[in-house]
Order: sequence, then C-alpha cells, then structure tokens
Amino acid sequence: MIKTQNYRLLLCLALFVLAACSSAKKEEAADEGVATVLPDEKNEVTVMTLKRQTFNHELVSNGKVVAGGMADLRFESSGIVAQIYVKNGDRVHKGQKLAELDKFRLKNKTAQTKDALEKAKLELQDVLIGQGYAADDTAKVPDDIMQLARVKSGYDQTLSQYELAKYEEEHATLVAPFDGVVANLFSKPY
Repeated sequence: MIKTQNYRLLLCLALFVLAACSSAKKEEAADEGVATVLPDEKNEVTVMTLKRQTFNHELVSNGKVVAGGMADLRFESSGIVAQIYVKNGDRVHKGQKLAELDKFRLKNKTAQTKDALEKAKLELQDVLIGQGYAADDTAKVPDDIMQLARVKSGYDQTLSQYELAKYEEEHATLVAPFDGVVANLFSKPY
C-alpha cells in the first residue's frame, strides 16, 4: 500500500512537471509569433522649422450634414415645363426664377373665365333689374335678395373659377423662397 501511494505521488509530480514545461513552451511560441508579425523598423519622424504659413491639415470625421432650411418646390398646377433656369448645385437667391410652365393654356383659361365672369355680371344685373332694383346701386339691395341673385346668375361660382385661373397663371413660375443651393432636381423641359 505504501508503494501504491509512492507511485501515485510520483505520478502527480511527473504530471505537474510536464504541465509546467508545456506552459513554458507555449509562452516561447507566443513570443516567437509576435516577433515574426511585428517588423523591427524604426519610426521615422519628419521635422521642420516653425514659420508663419498656411497649415494644411486633413480632418476626417463622421456624421450627417443637415440643411438649415429646405423647401420642396412644386408647381401649383399641372402642365408642361417650358423652361428650367437652374441645375443641381447652383446657388440661388431669394426670388430668383427656377422654372416655368408653358403659359399658353393658362393664359387662355384665364381669358375664358374672365369672359364668363363678365357674362355672370350681366346676368346678375339682369336678375336685380327683374326684382325691381337698380343695376348701378347694389348697396340698396337687401342681403337675402342679393344672395339669391348671385346664386341664380352663377356670379360667385364664375368669380371663384376666374380667381383660380388667375392664381394658376401667376404661380406658373417657380421662384426660390430663400437663398440656397439647388438639390434633387429631376425635371427636364417638356
């Protein structure tokens, strides 16, 4: 039994010695791997005499650039784009023309609605005369009679159509709402 304990003790010592030796070999192998990976070069540094001059230094940074103001511009009405005065990247000033629609149809529509408005005025005067009021002096006509005459003559509806046509014609030209740079312009003439 004593011999068995001695053998066990010797076996434990032998394992301990082997473990210690293998650990030392692993450290040596790790040191060799680092030595082969890292070159043994000296860092060279350039110097210069300090004097007043432009200092060029590159600064690399990550982030997002956000515009201080942005306007998504569109025409008020549909139509054919006749002219585009700017391109992407152009600097523009407030009020500068950017693009313009073909105004022929818009001018024609405005003229037609103006003519219809004149006819509605005549119809309104005819209705008022039929009710026994003077066509020149609408101030003496009671509000309810005047409202009835406006509806019967179609004056209010024709007036709103004329104002819409005039508005569309006036807004057929896009202008810059503020100073800035043109971006994301995809439209082309015609």
